[in-house]
Amino acid sequence: MKITAPFLRTPYNYDTIAASNESGLHCEDATLTQQQFKDECDINNIMEKFGMTGLIPQNPLTASYGDFSGVNDYHTALNAIIAAEEQFDALPATLRARFDNDPANLIDFMENPDNRSEAEKLGLVASPTLKTEVSDPVKTEEAQLPT
Repeated sequence: MKITAPFLRTPYNYDTIAASNESGLHCEDATLTQQQFKDECDINNIMEKFGMTGLIPQNPLTASYGDFSGVNDYHTALNAIIAAEEQFDALPATLRARFDNDPANLIDFMENPDNRSEAEKLGLVASPTLKTEVSDPVKTEEAQLPT
């Protein structure tokens, strides 16, 4: 009776790539991954936003539009300017540099409707979401009833 030693695999006595291909899992189905969210899921982008706020990433700038002609006193106007500067300072340094570290340049940029798509890419405004209308079945039935 002849005793043989067990085969011990090393990188030098067999083809590692062929063994991997034989034992690997090959998924040939179409992927269900939604690629449009890849920037939101990139850890570098998430950490950059976290470094800016110290919180889980959210929209760093809340847009506020309105008629401010009712500002009557200096104190109220100054508080509005200070709040705007604080929001601008909360933006990442790269984004502030894009506007020459001047909040007025950001305001001019945001007032131009042609810049909407770029503002969405920069994360300054939320992307519009599609809303589906749900019809009321009672009203639909009433509309179909002859009168």
